[in-house]
Amino acid sequence: MTSFLDLLRIIVGRRWPLIAFLFALEFVVVIYVANVPFFPTELSNYETQYNNLGPVINASATGQVAAIFTNNFKVASVELIPALGLGVFGLSLYETARIIEVIGIVKGVGAGFALVNLFALPSTWLELPAYAIAATESVYLAYGAYLGLKRGRRWFFREVWFLVANIVLIAGVLVVAAVFEVTEIQIEAMTASAPPQDLSHAYALLTWLPFALVLAGVIVFWRRARRDARALEERDSPETAHDAGPPPVVGDLGPPQDEKGAAGSPTSSP
Repeated sequence: MTSFLDLLRIIVGRRWPLIAFLFALEFVVVIYVANVPFFPTELSNYETQYNNLGPVINASATGQVAAIFTNNFKVASVELIPALGLGVFGLSLYETARIIEVIGIVKGVGAGFALVNLFALPSTWLELPAYAIAATESVYLAYGAYLGLKRGRRWFFREVWFLVANIVLIAGVLVVAAVFEVTEIQIEAMTASAPPQDLSHAYALLTWLPFALVLAGVIVFWRRARRDARALEERDSPETAHDAGPPPVVGDLGPPQDEKGAAGSPTSSP
């Protein structure tokens, strides 16, 4: 059976084009929607959602990490629903963009500044890929179900293992993202009253230093995965395993014979 690490290598090495496309799409959708006027009564609804974030902001660092991770993981889990996950993916992007727009309005800085602040922090560059991974798996899970109906259930069960690996991967990424986000919040809170106050948000950019190490590790793993993923995928394909056939049974080969026994001994009976 394919190891967990091999599953991750296949996911990162073979599915990255769709993940990268959805990741880029996230930026386009969020930037566009955040600059579109609200529909009637929509602004008040999103202002209420924004105000509900107060208890999270005022919680302890551990409580903030738990709350942020729980919320983000719930969203990603729903995005894993086969095919329908893409719709949830789009809805979550829309709501994220609207919340960013509300932040710009409430703080009086405009949507443009709020977007710059969002994309300037490394936690965003961890959260958004996690959602792209979830949406990608929803597509592959639907395709796995199709292959299961057409070619045999082993194809679907194989994709279920990829689903498990993706859930673990998404959870890990979102935990790291939550830690980075809370660190950014804590740094801004500690430096809010420190001179010069105009740089209170800039201090949070220091989190890019540890993020550079994380990014370097991801790039190294991605390069190795691209190199090995195709061979791993072909090796563990249900079709390959089926064509290979069962291994020979030693007992069916008969007892070992020397050259005389194989050709027939001169003294043996005909």
